[in-house]
Amino acid sequence: MNKRNMIYVLFIFITLFSFNKIVKADYKATVLITDGTKCELKSTSTGKCFYSNTNFNSYVPGVVWLDTGDIVTVIEGEKYPSSDKSRCDTEYVKVNYSFQNNPSKVYTGYFCNSNLKRDGYVEESYKEEFRNAGFPESYFSKLSILKQAHPKWTFKAINTDIDFNYAVSRENVLGNSLIEVVDGYNNVGYLNTWSGSYNYYNDTFKAFDGSTWYQANDKTIAYYMDPRNFLIDMYIFQFEALSYEKDLQKLEVVQRLLNGDYLNNYSSSFITAAEESNVSPVYLASLSKQEVGGRSYATTAVSGKAFTYNGNSYSGIYNPYNIGATSGSNPVYNGLYWATGSGYTQSSYDRPWNSMDKAIRGGAKWIGKNYINIGQNTIYFKKWDVVGNDGYFSHQYQTNIQAPMLEGNSVYKSYNDSNILNSEFVFYIPVYKNMPDETSLPNTGNPNNYLKSLSINGDNITSFDGGVTNYNYYVKSNIDSITISASLVNNSAKVSGTGYVSLTSDNTKVNIKVTAQNGDERVYTINVIREPKEDIKDDNKLSVMDALNNANIKNNALYLMGFSINSNVSQIRNKLDSSILVTIKDNNGNTITDGIIKTGYSVTIKTNSEEKTLKTILYGDVNGDGKITAVDYAKVKNYVLGSISLNDEQIEASDVNHSKSVTAADYGKLKNVVLSRSTIEQ
Repeated sequence: MNKRNMIYVLFIFITLFSFNKIVKADYKATVLITDGTKCELKSTSTGKCFYSNTNFNSYVPGVVWLDTGDIVTVIEGEKYPSSDKSRCDTEYVKVNYSFQNNPSKVYTGYFCNSNLKRDGYVEESYKEEFRNAGFPESYFSKLSILKQAHPKWTFKAINTDIDFNYAVSRENVLGNSLIEVVDGYNNVGYLNTWSGSYNYYNDTFKAFDGSTWYQANDKTIAYYMDPRNFLIDMYIFQFEALSYEKDLQKLEVVQRLLNGDYLNNYSSSFITAAEESNVSPVYLASLSKQEVGGRSYATTAVSGKAFTYNGNSYSGIYNPYNIGATSGSNPVYNGLYWATGSGYTQSSYDRPWNSMDKAIRGGAKWIGKNYINIGQNTIYFKKWDVVGNDGYFSHQYQTNIQAPMLEGNSVYKSYNDSNILNSEFVFYIPVYKNMPDETSLPNTGNPNNYLKSLSINGDNITSFDGGVTNYNYYVKSNIDSITISASLVNNSAKVSGTGYVSLTSDNTKVNIKVTAQNGDERVYTINVIREPKEDIKDDNKLSVMDALNNANIKNNALYLMGFSINSNVSQIRNKLDSSILVTIKDNNGNTITDGIIKTGYSVTIKTNSEEKTLKTILYGDVNGDGKITAVDYAKVKNYVLGSISLNDEQIEASDVNHSKSVTAADYGKLKNVVLSRSTIEQ
């Protein structure tokens, strides 16, 4: 599947000279109008090249695409008066610009000031229109820029009535929302680090489709689900209605889209397919190019070459949309087998697809019937099932979370090349409940903050486990210093707190902080305990917290935690010193000595100096039955929705992602745990 991102060239800048001076930013501005491609104006005094209509002047080599809705930084005090009022009726201002996927590369040049609007600008005359269309104010600024540049465009809000964070959590199912990571394209910082997707111990991610497609994390999914990130010319067409518009979506538009691509040989088939399915031929061609095109030759899914599937051989089969290409070791073969019609109750949609024409037309009928004609009528809604025809989040065409952006970009390029961008278009843009002020992509760095080993005075800590962060280390009573060293799982991380450590008390706590390349921190704590000169039980006082720490039982001021599912209550007593008195009561107040640990048990611990009662917490076991089931999921969901209340122990047990608050993300994660798609760190 050819799903690589592209930067299309709109403006070719001529190398003139470059600056190496420090500049100050004045303000952020949004590009309002850009539609020129040729250098038609040169300054007689400097020889600098301005571009038709855009009036953008470059001092740097290379290529850049600035478009309506892009954000530039206007540099303070740098202006150049306009000499041609037909192209710019004000002065030129100096700007910096960089692409989202390569922020370190900054382009510099001049832009006509009248073609810029300060970031956050909203045209007053449009506010009522956007409000009546159902949009919240966080959409207004970008819609205003688009509307002023394209007055014939119409924007309609689709109220999903779904909480945004809940939608993100439902889409974050392992294998469901994938992003490609290859050399120079995307980054591991965008990937999910749950158990089953990532192994912190050896810094490896699991590929869910082929060898390069991985599960994205919450923040990355949120960015690509947030429509406000794509309300600019080059990406807006992921929200265009996908029904066939004969007057706009002509053969020459499809041919321009597929120019230089093997698929251009079948441009007329896409037009015929559109007439039969009532699906946009530009969208069909763009989808096919995204799935199997991008080359001058036929790739596996459209070559017709022989292949073997489940021990049987097939040949002369085509699947230009990769329909049925479900994730696995060879998704393309899964799709080709689907295209044969074999093994299905009926050979529908003109299968077997034994010619490209038949496959293009039959696949269009399938897309129309299963998506476009039942409400999932935009590129966005085909990927993100939030329109609720038959439930939510399950009826989705592809797993690639960047597909709506890339396919919408292909459609835009075709329309731009055909000079029809200013025609009448209708865009259906989703709106969610409780949307954040904004979303952004996460840090691109590696997330691994695990240690491979810890050693003290040259000796490795016995039974060290990178997933365990608290250790007790005993030294002789006359030792007053130690030297700590550590090795990292991923060498891009940074570690602090190692080296020489002075022991200032009989129980010195040493924190070793590991900071991953993406900024995530993990702290390992070593409790360095001097052995007593005499029997601690006779002469020294022992606090409850020290007793628990000595026994490696996780705790805080209120709770005991860290227990595995089905752990026996006897392990609490067995881990503690035999001189310590332990009384355990169940949720009915009965004293017990056996049985599995459940949320809410009362554990009273009495040492030689202190007595304290703490409650047990089994994260995910909200109802206190010692299990994690759909009942727990329902309780957390109802609590978040405000329909029930929970006691303190239940609230603590509900915080399954350990964020210090209970939100939709917790019941989303619980749902995945119940479905065996995720696990909870106790």
